Amino acid sequence: MRITECAEIFGTFSNDKNIKRMKKILLLLLLFCGLTLSYTGMAQKNKPNVIVIMSDDQGNNLGCLGNPWLKTPNIDKFANESVRLNNFHQAIMCTPSRTAMMTGKYSLRTGAWRTSVGRSNMRTEEVTIAEVFKENGYATGQFGKWHLGDSWPFRAQDQGFEETVNFKCGGISQISDYWGNDYFDDTYYHNGEPKQYEGYCTDVFFNETIRYAKECNAEDKPFMIYLALNVAHLPAIVAEEYSKPWVEKGHPQKQAIYYGMITNLDENMGRLTAALEKEGIKDNTIIVFTTDDGTAGYAAQFNENEWPTKQGFNMGQRGGKGSPYEGGHRLFSFFHYPNGNFKSKEVDALTSVMDILPTVMDICDVKTIQELDQDGVSFKPALYGKPIPGNDERQLFLVKLNPNKDVLFKRNKYCVIDGDWRWVGRKELYNVKDDRAQKNNLADKYPDRAKAMDDALIVWLDKNAADRETPVRFLLGAKEHPKISLTTQDLWEKSAFSQGHVQNLEKGSGPWKVTFVKDGKYNVTLSRYPLYTGLAFNAKTKGKRSKEFTANKAKLSIGKNTYEKDIQATDTHVTFEVDVKAGDTDLETWISSVEDITIPSYFVDVELIN
Repeated sequence: MRITECAEIFGTFSNDKNIKRMKKILLLLLLFCGLTLSYTGMAQKNKPNVIVIMSDDQGNNLGCLGNPWLKTPNIDKFANESVRLNNFHQAIMCTPSRTAMMTGKYSLRTGAWRTSVGRSNMRTEEVTIAEVFKENGYATGQFGKWHLGDSWPFRAQDQGFEETVNFKCGGISQISDYWGNDYFDDTYYHNGEPKQYEGYCTDVFFNETIRYAKECNAEDKPFMIYLALNVAHLPAIVAEEYSKPWVEKGHPQKQAIYYGMITNLDENMGRLTAALEKEGIKDNTIIVFTTDDGTAGYAAQFNENEWPTKQGFNMGQRGGKGSPYEGGHRLFSFFHYPNGNFKSKEVDALTSVMDILPTVMDICDVKTIQELDQDGVSFKPALYGKPIPGNDERQLFLVKLNPNKDVLFKRNKYCVIDGDWRWVGRKELYNVKDDRAQKNNLADKYPDRAKAMDDALIVWLDKNAADRETPVRFLLGAKEHPKISLTTQDLWEKSAFSQGHVQNLEKGSGPWKVTFVKDGKYNVTLSRYPLYTGLAFNAKTKGKRSKEFTANKAKLSIGKNTYEKDIQATDTHVTFEVDVKAGDTDLETWISSVEDITIPSYFVDVELIN
């Protein structure tokens, strides 16, 4: 019973002849209510906090993992205080790793299984880590990279996070990110609204994480934070004070910047752990620290067979970012929770990014009434030195697929993991216990094993075919958000996904897959640049490959209907007013010029106007 209910009862009986008796009863009720509230508050306060940190394209570049040049004292200390997952696997690509962490599922089941071409929006019905923890009384925050959808209802704040500060698309300076961001003093989106922040990007996202943790702690409220960093993803940018030492030691410029970005990350890890300790919550905070995929190519060069050269560090593993070989997905993961009293310092059992959600749910003892249907498993037993049930029979399927379903087995990358065995590219078999560098193909020696693993892959692909091939459509004309912005990041055939592509007139192709929620009249506005920039179609662009573009005609296609308008090169946009019937359809655009160049409209705003 709530205290307000007790007060209402007291008021009802205030004139009763048994008022003294009722007062005693109500005092007992009030005492009970107070004890209940106190207990609830105490229970909430004692729940473990959770911070999941995921860097970008870092590979295994840490001092504690053997990089001979890189010094990361704060992360090394953190790792030494954590459980190391030595056989931990991410997806082969960035977005799939993130959606797998968010849902505990294979990305092919969620819609977000590529980084672009319309396949990076996560289905809204997926249950996220934020929604689960929010349901259990946690404050939820997301800071940094999202890359699971830039428009409503796919954004982080639509998927269970109560406070967000992030950039759009897959990296700072990509197409839907705020125009002109360059890692310093950038404009990010605070709960969907643009706001300028001072400082280097990594510093900002750690600042926001520390701020949010302090605010939650002041309110005795447990928190779940997803801190997703854009470093060390391209473009390679860091203050000279961080890159100069590596240049002076003879490293190539981009590698020097790469190491500088990680050095800055290391400093921020020290700031975060110190802040949690000062708040008195370090021991009761679960911190999972990992990275989304293998080493970026500009930091550790590879030869034609994907073996690393001496120019970079890759832990002796074959392949880097985007590779189905071990270096593309077998990555560091540290699990830190002093109050957990874990018995293991290292876990060699097979684990996956899909296991993070079920594991932290298990440790925090949180439940949900929603249907999860996860592919991941809890590795909590392994943290206490016990086997993970069923793990010996577990297989993992890692793929990077061509979006065109008609060429499913062409130009794709595959890895099937079964214990120590790896079936790579549907033609190479390795035992990484004996051959971590994957130099000795055993497919001819063990044909039955190779066939069994390939058969399992085909079954798995077929099982997920319907989810993979069903578009996650943009919702246009909904009352919650009658105006939606689209960019060529999500064109269905070929994306133009960076601001450089806009400047250099990259020719993306294909439609946006959309759903018009209502019959009605819509304004569809086409522009080369974001409308808030005020830049015209012919605005001077940057870069050596910039081309003249004197726009003269705009074309819009919605389903079977096509519309055309003449435009002037100095126009900033062109708007079509169209009547549209509700339903699923394709929306496609073209902007032509007197130079005989045709591009898609890089930015499209669709608004229901009646």
